Amino acid sequence: MPIVLYNLVGSPPCGFIRSLAKHIGVELSIKNLDFAKQEHLSEDFLKINPFHKVPAIDDDGFVVFESNAIAYYLLRKYAPESDLYPSCVRGRTRIDQVLAAACCSIHPQLGAFFRPRFFAHTKPTDEEVSTFEEKVCKGLEHLIGDKKFAVGDTITIADLCLTGHVTLCIECGYVDKAKFPKLAGYYERVKSELPYFDEIY
Repeated sequence: MPIVLYNLVGSPPCGFIRSLAKHIGVELSIKNLDFAKQEHLSEDFLKINPFHKVPAIDDDGFVVFESNAIAYYLLRKYAPESDLYPSCVRGRTRIDQVLAAACCSIHPQLGAFFRPRFFAHTKPTDEEVSTFEEKVCKGLEHLIGDKKFAVGDTITIADLCLTGHVTLCIECGYVDKAKFPKLAGYYERVKSELPYFDEIY
C-alpha cells in the first residue's frame, strides 16, 4: 500500500519528501491540498497535522508531519543503509545542520517572500527582492559553500532538502542569477544528477 503524502505543489519541503521517496523506491499516493481554498485548515486535515502545514504522511495509519521527521522515518524504515545519510557521525551532523538551517532559517524567509506572489499575485518591491537575496540566496550559498554538493562530492538528503529552495530562487525570475554563481552552478549540478528533477520541480 503506498504511503499517502499530503502535498502542496511548489513547496520545497514537499519536494524534499517526494525526491527522497523516488530516490529510495518508496511509492507515494499524493494528495494535493489547495491552500487558496484553505483545505489545510479543514477538520479532516487538522487531524493529520494540527499545525496545518505540509508535508505530512500517513503510512498505514502511522502519521508523521514535519519534513525532516518524515525524511528520517522513511530512511530508517525503508533505506537504513542508504548513502543519502551515511553512517559517519561528522557527515550526519553536517547533513543535520543543513536540514535544520533550511527549516529554521531559510524556509521561513522564503515563505514570507513567496506567499504574496502565489496568493495575492503581487510583484515584490526592490527592497523585498534585496532582503530575499540577502537572507535566502546568500544563506543558501553559505550552506553550499565551495563543495560540489551540500556536504561533499555525493548527493545526500541535505541536497534533496535544498533543491526545492534553490530551484525557486533560480527560476522565480526575481533574482539576478549572475549575482549568485554558486547557487546557479549548484542548481545545474543537482538538476543533472536527479533523474526525477523535472517531474517534481
